[in-house]
Amino acid sequence: MKNFPKTLRTSSNREVLLDNKRLLLAFRKSTPIEEVSSTIKELNLVVEDLKDKRGKNKHWYQINHTATRIWVKTADGNDITDHEYEVIQNKLKSKLDWIGPVYNARQNEGTESKFCPLPNVILIEKSERLKKRQDEIIRQFKLNEVPEKSKYLSKHRYLALQDIREINVYQLRESLGNSASILGNIRFENMPMMKPLAATTPNDALWADQWNMTQINAPDAWDISTGVNTVVICILDEGCDLTHPDLAYSEDGINLGTMLPTGAPTGEHGTACAGIAAATFNNNEGVAGLAGNCLIMPVAFNGWTDVECANGINYATTNGALVISMSFGVYDGWGWDYSIIDPEIQNAFDNDVVMCVATGNEDDGTTNRYPGRHPLVIAVGGSSTDDNRKTLTSPDGECWGANFGEDVYGGVTTGVSVVAPCVVCATTDIQGADGYNNNGTIADPWSCVSYPGQPASGNYLLNFNGTSAATPHVAGFAALLRSQNPALTNIQVRNIIEKTAAKVGTIAYADNLDFPNGTRNQEMGYGRIDAFRGLDFADVMIKDWSGDDGTEPSSPPSNNWWSYSDIVVRITDDNVFNPDDPAQSKHVERGQTNYIYVRVTNNGPQEARNVVVDFRITPYVGLQFVYPDDWSLEDSMHVKPTPVTDTFTTIASGSSVIAKFTISSAQTETLHGWQYANPWHPCLLAKVSSDNDYAFASSDLSFGNLVLRKNNIAQRNLSVIDVLASAAATTLSSSFVAGNKANKERKMFIEVDRSKMPSGAKLYLSLDDDGDVFPMVNFKNYDEDHFNNGNSDDWKCDDDKLIFLNRTRVKTRFGCCDGVLTLEKGSSIDFKCRDSKHAIKNIQGGNLIIENGKRLIDITRNKLVVEMEKLPGEILPMSVKVTFPSGLDKSKPYSLSVSQRDSNKKTVGGGDFVYVVN
Repeated sequence: MKNFPKTLRTSSNREVLLDNKRLLLAFRKSTPIEEVSSTIKELNLVVEDLKDKRGKNKHWYQINHTATRIWVKTADGNDITDHEYEVIQNKLKSKLDWIGPVYNARQNEGTESKFCPLPNVILIEKSERLKKRQDEIIRQFKLNEVPEKSKYLSKHRYLALQDIREINVYQLRESLGNSASILGNIRFENMPMMKPLAATTPNDALWADQWNMTQINAPDAWDISTGVNTVVICILDEGCDLTHPDLAYSEDGINLGTMLPTGAPTGEHGTACAGIAAATFNNNEGVAGLAGNCLIMPVAFNGWTDVECANGINYATTNGALVISMSFGVYDGWGWDYSIIDPEIQNAFDNDVVMCVATGNEDDGTTNRYPGRHPLVIAVGGSSTDDNRKTLTSPDGECWGANFGEDVYGGVTTGVSVVAPCVVCATTDIQGADGYNNNGTIADPWSCVSYPGQPASGNYLLNFNGTSAATPHVAGFAALLRSQNPALTNIQVRNIIEKTAAKVGTIAYADNLDFPNGTRNQEMGYGRIDAFRGLDFADVMIKDWSGDDGTEPSSPPSNNWWSYSDIVVRITDDNVFNPDDPAQSKHVERGQTNYIYVRVTNNGPQEARNVVVDFRITPYVGLQFVYPDDWSLEDSMHVKPTPVTDTFTTIASGSSVIAKFTISSAQTETLHGWQYANPWHPCLLAKVSSDNDYAFASSDLSFGNLVLRKNNIAQRNLSVIDVLASAAATTLSSSFVAGNKANKERKMFIEVDRSKMPSGAKLYLSLDDDGDVFPMVNFKNYDEDHFNNGNSDDWKCDDDKLIFLNRTRVKTRFGCCDGVLTLEKGSSIDFKCRDSKHAIKNIQGGNLIIENGKRLIDITRNKLVVEMEKLPGEILPMSVKVTFPSGLDKSKPYSLSVSQRDSNKKTVGGGDFVYVVN
């Protein structure tokens, strides 16, 4: 292939050789591999893969194919001649963007060392001194700089050739001659043929058939842990084949009929479950269990009675099992007395055991089998090969479906926790002809599908299925977590499994207050398990108050999380960090630089990587905030403090770090309210993220209560202190803004807490302020969609004038006569638009009064709650007018708290005002 040099020197001065049998084809648009295979067949080319001797696509996930770039090689193993290359180029001309060569290290001809220096890209050294001369060369050789790529390269500029059919980058490098010194050390962009994953691949003989382990990301998880023999998984089932060469036991177990050893098989089911959870890892034998270096405790049902079930759970708990896998369950009316079993579930839970239970296979969306509906167990549903819930019509062809019911059990709403693969799962079988696999043949009793080609020995089967197969996946996952970190409690293990689940499938995920570990849906629960994400999980957080342990939602007893979060503002850089005292953590002084400290805690089991903290200050007390606008916009109403320390490469598990930002003197002036007579204060909003905080990465941030619901997001209200004279009565107005342009609800609640104000003070909530104290806020707003839907009665006018652009004459009838009205250019008609009068629906703790046509509520009790109607997207200026009595106590500050609740009466934001006696 004459277009490509036979040898190249890499940046490390290593010589690599052209592989004349392979090419990298870059298509103009996304092209399925199957279509590529069909297209290139007549060109003596095949798509690169790594099939084993049986034609199985072993390690298929490692070939670095992309949607538009496909690696190919000659079908007959011969070199591609120059003529054949021209034929390939001409035949695929309309579809291809370019063809790239493949090179291989001379001393290593393995697949892992093959790569393509992309033929259309060069990297040159950045140089401000030589930039003009570089630009001349770039134009001369028809190169285009890709600014998005160059931006994130600190030392190089990223250049792409316009048309490599005229010249490719290898030829270009030779043509540059003396210009090369201006461009610096020219480099290529190199794409490896194999994905450079550090995934552990077991040598177990049937690994190629274990699609299920690949789907749950087990190979990457095994880089972290393959389990330890101090963690025992009880397979509470039909016992296990105690002499199976691929299963290792902690003990011989027990038969629940005789209550004597052993846990030998009373049926085939238990042996199959055991193989998925913990078949011995990397032993050149059969299959790899998810926790293949953990041990199995076989506990065998004999009569499948409720007492046997209770005894089995208690036996496992008493004899040291840390995880119990239960691939069974019954419905009401099937004879089991749940009151016999419930105490043993409670006892196992109290003794820190993780229990994983199948939901059932009846495709039932109403109820799950018991004990899968018990709130203290992990209810495991099933997913098919397409990463959706297993249904009657799933692509695997098996005519059954995984249950996905939601129940109320013991007063607690329960449903699917997570799903795991549950079709065509390769696993262990009772040896010989006694198992499901009768020495090589099996008619699957569960699926309506016949599966030929089973292992001839009968020791394994390739098509175990049902939520029975899904459940030991989750049990093995729990065992890996407990192997990696023995200090994890059963509650923490469950939280990690649920928080790190992959949000796969076609059904949307959303927050549900009955299920606190992130977004979920009824069919998939929190999603399909991801073993790597679970073992790699970090949970970075900013505490909402000192007692915040990461549980979501979280709020201090006073419910004003905006005053006690792990964010501190100081007027000098004194490193004082006392978030529990608002007087030492929320004051800002004009005319100088102020400092922000935020404490970030890694509440997860693993080291957090690439942690980033971000802040915004909203220049008004917006009682509700919406993500991402209020946390990410930079404009006159969203001021970004200057970072001093805002990124951390790592944060160890259980450790905390302090990030630092500054608020400049100029920024304090941007927040206009600080220079007005009516005191009000902005809100400081903080967000922290990490590469391996998978829970926050998949969060639903589309509606309110974010500060409560997401521990990555926190708020601290900033204050201007109002100084009161102690000798005379003083009247002050404390202003705030209610609502949010992103809030489309028609109802809201405003709550005022005056319990920390002097008893003699008079307080009035003013509902109809003009908003002048907020010069940067446009209160003349309306919801355009709402107006366009015909609700014009609720329209708030933006324009209040009709202007005639040209001289206009209008013929009309005046009384008994016709006449012509002439309107000169620039004439106008003024309109008085009806302004929004947010209707009061209910008042608790105060009385409504009208003063000068405006509504005030006299606050007569310690807590005022006002239920109001508003327009969708409306924001409203309000204030609390306070008259202080004379003779106030100088020894303590007084404070007033205002908060907003949504239509479900959930607090979505708020602010405090502080008053100090001089």
